Amino acid sequence: MSDFRLEGEVRIPAVALHALVAAAERGGEPVAAAVREAGRATGEDITRRITLVVSISELDTNDFWSAVNAETGARGLGTFHWASAVGGHAELVVFEAADAEEGGRSPTGHRAAPFTEGLIEGLLGAAAEEPVAAVQAPPDGGEGVRFVVGSPTALRHLRMRLQAGAPLEQALEGI
Repeated sequence: MSDFRLEGEVRIPAVALHALVAAAERGGEPVAAAVREAGRATGEDITRRITLVVSISELDTNDFWSAVNAETGARGLGTFHWASAVGGHAELVVFEAADAEEGGRSPTGHRAAPFTEGLIEGLLGAAAEEPVAAVQAPPDGGEGVRFVVGSPTALRHLRMRLQAGAPLEQALEGI
C-alpha cells in the first residue's frame, strides 16, 4: 500500500481530479467552491511544508516560486510562473495545471480550473498571511493557463464580469 501514501499524503490519479472538475461544472458554484477549497487546503499545506525549511520572509520572489514549483511539480500539480503585477492585481501562468488543459480548458472542454484557483489562493494566502483570491483568465492563445490574483473583493467582481462575457482587459477596468 505504500504506493498510495507518501508522508501522510493520499495520492489520487489525475482522472479523479478531472472527475471532480466535471462534477463542479455540472453542479455549479457550490460544487466548484468545494473543489476550490480542496485546492486551497493543498496550497496552504505546501506553503507550510516550505516554511518548515525556510521562513517565507527570507525568500525573494524567484526563490519562493522555485520552492513552490519543487513541491507542486513533484505532485503533478503544475509549475507556476509569476507573469506581471499591475495595479491591485497580478497575473500568474500555470503550466501543466492538474485540472486544465494548456490554453485554459478543463479536460471536459469547459473553461474552469477550480482546484488550481484554490491552490493559488492557498499558496499565496498562507505566504501573505491574509486572504488572496485567484480567477482563471480567459485563454489568450498562449501557452499555460493564466490566472489573475488579487484581493477577494476585487476578484469577486472580476469573476462576475468575466462570467457575463466581458473581455479580460475590460473586466479589469476599475478593479
